[in-house]
Amino acid sequence: MKKVLLHSASLDWITEDSERIVARHARVSTKNPDRDEYEQLLKYCIKQGHWSIFEQVCASFEILTTRAISPQILRHKSFCFQETSQRYCDPLDVLSYLGLEAPKFELRAQDIKNRQNSIEFEDHKTLEKFDQRIAELYSASLILYDDMLSAGVAKECARNILPMCVPTKLHMMGTLRSWLFYVGVRGTPGTQKEHRQIALQIGQHLLELLPTIGTAAIESAKDGGERGLNGWLSVA
Repeated sequence: MKKVLLHSASLDWITEDSERIVARHARVSTKNPDRDEYEQLLKYCIKQGHWSIFEQVCASFEILTTRAISPQILRHKSFCFQETSQRYCDPLDVLSYLGLEAPKFELRAQDIKNRQNSIEFEDHKTLEKFDQRIAELYSASLILYDDMLSAGVAKECARNILPMCVPTKLHMMGTLRSWLFYVGVRGTPGTQKEHRQIALQIGQHLLELLPTIGTAAIESAKDGGERGLNGWLSVA
């Protein structure tokens, strides 16, 4: 079984022949919208900010992350979401899918100059101490959770004692226009590291699937033409 990582994204599906479909809609007012060459057209549309044509194709990604990160993703209102429900699903099922006994998360120090940023924690003894306490807390919470379920407590009530590091799985679907700007915004260093990892993986998938559009997004960010695409600079 292929190892699956936490804070990762994989493609569910994408509109077939996406770049050609976008180009066809860009030429909707011409006599021959289906002609073969479209690379320069798509680059021009991104450079000039003609974004509506990128709403004609969609893609969906499966995302594996934690309950601490999923609310940041769900804030992107232009997308549609389906997330595993802890009312019905045991979070241990996601752990099993990941091949983990317990989620591991990185402890970083607060950047005192930028509250949106965290930096490497240099006190390794403190890290070791907290890692041990976190493991004990996590283990105790899962034991309590299992005991509550065994006693007949509903999952929708028992889930209240679970920590935010519990894994979750969600499916995120949106237009290509939304994905271009999601990667552009969440791929920047100002985004929490774990969320940024997800955004950049999605950007890499899109660059491989849609090389003309992905490359044009990177070039536009390099030229400073659209600040909302800056995250694409880290995809290349």
